[in-house]
Amino acid sequence: MKRLLALFIVLVCINNMVFCQKKSAGQVKTIVIDAGHGGDKPGAIGKKSKEKTLTLQMALKLGKLIEDNCPDVKIIYTRTTDVDVALAERARLANKAKADLFLSIHCNSWTNTTPTGVETYVMGLSQSKANMEVAKKENADILLEKGYKDNSDYQGFDPNSPESYVMFAMYQNAYLDKSLDFAGMIQDQYKANIKTINRGVKQAEIFVLYKTAMPAVLTEVGFISNPEEELYMMSDEGQATIVVSIFKAFLNYKSTVEGTKVPTDLKIDLKGYKAKGSKNATPTKETPKPSVESPSTAQTNDKVETPIEEKVENPVSPMPSTMIPSTAQTGVEPPLAIAEPAMKEPAKTDTATPKPATESMPDTPLPAADASGVEYRVQFLSSNKELKEGARELKGVKDYSYYMQNGVYRYTTGHFKDVKAAVKLQKEIRELGFKDAFIVAFNGDNRISLQQAKELLEQ
Repeated sequence: MKRLLALFIVLVCINNMVFCQKKSAGQVKTIVIDAGHGGDKPGAIGKKSKEKTLTLQMALKLGKLIEDNCPDVKIIYTRTTDVDVALAERARLANKAKADLFLSIHCNSWTNTTPTGVETYVMGLSQSKANMEVAKKENADILLEKGYKDNSDYQGFDPNSPESYVMFAMYQNAYLDKSLDFAGMIQDQYKANIKTINRGVKQAEIFVLYKTAMPAVLTEVGFISNPEEELYMMSDEGQATIVVSIFKAFLNYKSTVEGTKVPTDLKIDLKGYKAKGSKNATPTKETPKPSVESPSTAQTNDKVETPIEEKVENPVSPMPSTMIPSTAQTGVEPPLAIAEPAMKEPAKTDTATPKPATESMPDTPLPAADASGVEYRVQFLSSNKELKEGARELKGVKDYSYYMQNGVYRYTTGHFKDVKAAVKLQKEIRELGFKDAFIVAFNGDNRISLQQAKELLEQ
């Protein structure tokens, strides 16, 4: 009981820290890029490489792309060499810099060589045993830190103890909306550019995301335990395609937050990169040179969710295709597919019923030149369940509607043609306690960028 009380006290302190460190909304000026693992913490191990090496290579390439194309963005790396950085220290570095975004890059693994695919995590409660196993895997580095039991940052947190995860159940993530947005954009870009299984956006109790006071995601860029996928992640073209996908998601997120146009004249100087539509945009059959570390041992015993196949049309750079494992092969029941149900309006509200939103990507053309359906709304809350009218989570907001994205209910209020009116309502909603409420735009039932809304309304 005393341990739970201590965890609760720490939770309160962290929540206070979150709101004290908030920056002014509407800017993405600082990003922290976290290369997973490092030093004495190799992460997952493949036949020819280690996770810590691949994540560092891709983190540095991503930073270069942002530096070359976004001179207004400050880039902070949690590490630029093969060094050990504590999980708490990674989050502390981001919080101290008051960063606007935190991105952690990792490689997935499984107990056999069959699974393949990409997925992105945000902080939240695991909705399956498999998601919890991923969280345990990513939190396991804590156990390798000297004196972690006496480290006040962890308050006795044990990645393998179910009791320790009680602290996450009481945590209210003030940045869930924006974290989900960024994670969804990453997965959309993976789907558009890489032929592999799209495992989607998921939630799990990942410590480094829990401790960061800003929108934060952890992306698993492929399975190092799958020999073909490992080679792809080691190759110049594979890394370039993965990194450019994350970079374009960052540009889309930045433009959405700032209400600006996504730049199209990009400088992408990465070895192995092939622009969309170019000929021979497939991985070379030549076996890439191994990374610096080339262990001959098999990968670790980390468990992840059995992948679900998703059709990807005309990908630019296909990742080697692998048969999807059966339950007998993995020993784990496959997860249920999360269907986006038809939109429903909460009871006793008089707002129009929206349908599931479609996030506009950088290459998406503007909708038809008809501004009649364009409007601004204030998004103030996300929930894993449908909330009843008068629910305490709504804090008295009555004129609301919701749409679903990535299996999450996104609650909005207001319908405006004038963005200034939306800004006024945003201020009022924040005063009710929704500190991270932000403005979104819709054209009919489709969510669009603020820049697209502006251009349509000015026509």
